[in-house]
Amino acid sequence: KLNDKWTAAHTSAFLDLKIALTSHPVLHGPKYDGSHFVVTSDGCMEGFGAVLSQCTRIQTPASK
Repeated sequence: KLNDKWTAAHTSAFLDLKIALTSHPVLHGPKYDGSHFVVTSDGCMEGFGAVLSQCTRIQTPASK
């Protein structure tokens, strides 16, 4: 079971990762200067994922 192995160190590392992935410069708004947008997608029988990016900068990740 995960509860038997999950420690405070795991929780701390998870929260640090969560902050890193949701902070600048990872997430930021798009530039409307004529730069192209790119949609990258992937899927399988269990779900799909997509990323809207611009100039190799991720704009909006999505998954289901």
